[in-house]
Amino acid sequence: MNLTIQVITLILLLRFMAYADDLKPARWGYLVPGPALTDTYLESVMGLYSVLTMTGFKIGETGDIIVESDSITNRIISITAKYHVTLYPLVSFKSAAQGHRILSSRALREKTAVKLSNFIRSKGFAGVHLDFEYLPPEDAGKLGHFLESLRREYSGKITMAVFPPVGFPEKWNRFHDLNIIAPRVDEIVLMCYDYHGNHTGPGPVTDIRWAEQNIKRVLERIRPSRIWLGIPAYGYRWCGGKAVALSAREGARLTEKYSPARDTSGTLRFFYSDTGRTCTVYISDKQTRSLLQKLASDYNLAGTALWRIGFED
Repeated sequence: MNLTIQVITLILLLRFMAYADDLKPARWGYLVPGPALTDTYLESVMGLYSVLTMTGFKIGETGDIIVESDSITNRIISITAKYHVTLYPLVSFKSAAQGHRILSSRALREKTAVKLSNFIRSKGFAGVHLDFEYLPPEDAGKLGHFLESLRREYSGKITMAVFPPVGFPEKWNRFHDLNIIAPRVDEIVLMCYDYHGNHTGPGPVTDIRWAEQNIKRVLERIRPSRIWLGIPAYGYRWCGGKAVALSAREGARLTEKYSPARDTSGTLRFFYSDTGRTCTVYISDKQTRSLLQKLASDYNLAGTALWRIGFED
């Protein structure tokens, strides 16, 4: 009798835990193919994500989609299908200058939309993730025309990564005009990272208060269910010169040697000496990401999008 009660209690507990997990914001992960992304590693993390996006897809000069590696693409498509994880290709221009040229030509915009639509369908992707960065603000309207062309050609899900509208260089974020983008895509990833980097002096790669300011601003244009909060699993190291990216995993190894402190931004901060130079490090570690995940939950966002898988501590 007691055993029966224990079994029933365990079943109810597991059901409750599963239900509780369903209430948490979903997780999106960015994949950058490389030697570390073995089949074994990928399969070990599949259960953590509902959406994965892989890099390696560029728009060529005439609108053709250039694939860095068909074999890697097909391998990841196979693994994500096995675990029923949604997979999008991350599609970008080969350069900002080339993106400007394509967006400035109606013929090239429409040609690219047709070729991109055909490519997505041919590979069986569930949708597409556009990552167009560092284009000039005056191209924002042209981006809108391109998104309209793509929507006419492709009826699947269109998502896009956007820079933060608050506290980020306007020369970059004004291209991502939410008044233009919001009506033309299904979902966005709000990239709340690179708050500090090569464009600034030493400082946190993200900041909880800054992320919240940006969430509030974006919510003025887009419903929360269409917003993913982009969160970093990395930071930067300054050793007297330019910023050098450092994964959270590498940062964790350094914190074993040095004395880290929790910065007011929510990131981990520490200093050390290297060949006579003082190095400053700000890392988005596991606790930072937990704070950002809570923020996404508090604002009922679709979930968090991690840049990038394999960098985690």
